[in-house]
Amino acid sequence: MDSVHSFCQTLYNCIYLPIHYYKNEHLELALPDTGFPFDLAAPHLSELVSRRQAVSYLVTKEFHYIGLVQNEKAGQMVLIGPVISIAPSPASLRNIMKEYAIPAEYKEHLSEFYQLIPLYSFHQFCHFLALFYQELLDDVIDIEAYLNVYTDTRSAFVASLHSMKSYHAKEIELFHNTYYYEQLYLDYIRNGNVDGLKKFFSNAFPLQSGQIADNSLRQAKNILIVVVTLATRYAIEGGLDIESAYQLSDIYIQECEKLQNAEAIYQMQYNMILDFARRVAQTQIPYDTTSDIYKSIQYIKQHTNQAISTSDVAAYVGKSRSYLSRCFKKELGFDMNSFIMRCKLEEAKSLLTHTDKSISEISSYLCFSSQAYFQNVFKKKYGITPNAYRKRPGVR
Repeated sequence: MDSVHSFCQTLYNCIYLPIHYYKNEHLELALPDTGFPFDLAAPHLSELVSRRQAVSYLVTKEFHYIGLVQNEKAGQMVLIGPVISIAPSPASLRNIMKEYAIPAEYKEHLSEFYQLIPLYSFHQFCHFLALFYQELLDDVIDIEAYLNVYTDTRSAFVASLHSMKSYHAKEIELFHNTYYYEQLYLDYIRNGNVDGLKKFFSNAFPLQSGQIADNSLRQAKNILIVVVTLATRYAIEGGLDIESAYQLSDIYIQECEKLQNAEAIYQMQYNMILDFARRVAQTQIPYDTTSDIYKSIQYIKQHTNQAISTSDVAAYVGKSRSYLSRCFKKELGFDMNSFIMRCKLEEAKSLLTHTDKSISEISSYLCFSSQAYFQNVFKKKYGITPNAYRKRPGVR
């Protein structure tokens, strides 16, 4: 076993990156060793080798990153991939099976293969290539400059398009005028002002937005994606916890892509904006909190399924428990223990409303000491038992 072989094995055990190692054109190592009758990286080897570059890569139709690092003098090659940044959808799996001529009976094997692969960004993929370059050639490169990730030619093309579009817009006096409109409704989101938003949208505005698609359906979808992206950031500023905000953003974008008419998309966009504002209002957390308190809030909201204490929060923030507790009460007007309980009970309400999980499951998930204790604190907070809350008209 040579050093590169050993390096590949050790690296795989750390990050589970799919790797093929070749010595003198002979396959010495393939990781992971699944035994599946298909290979998603090897079919691209000849194309990458033909480029005769120390480092090269390609992106497949289904956005798999495949990279090759080779030391021609030593007869060594490392093929990495497929590296993916998002798990393939059922439609993508079908396309992959078709592209690689994988028989239908191996569909489950293919799904299992993707479960073995962690998700990495393209930027991480580039640095993996740089790591293998350093191992094979004992040298260091600026991987982004070497791969020319964003070429000067493309940049010049965009600059040319911008100049032409600007010239045309001035000639016909057609300008974007949505910025101040956006700032107004985004400020309502940040402040959790639902009623203000409703009044705001009851007015008509002569808006002129840019063209960001070649048909009306794609235009509506792209605009919603832009709006939800902005709404997410302003909701976070308003106190909505980061993970909830991003999850909500992902859901709206995914649901938007399923719609097939612009009217339905516009309706979703309106409801989405109000949804973000309502959630901010429910947090009752000012957006200008200090860094320590903001970190505390995010930690608590992301760990409602754990038996966290004020000491756990203080350890995460890096402050003493007594100091952080004083600051928390001073800034927000209530103590940290009360906030931890409030977050758990708010999540309990959500689970009671939107899932079929039993009272016992919810109590256990939120780490209450017993189901009876959970029911007691819930009733004390909301004046109704969890079971009665779930049975209320309109809850589900």
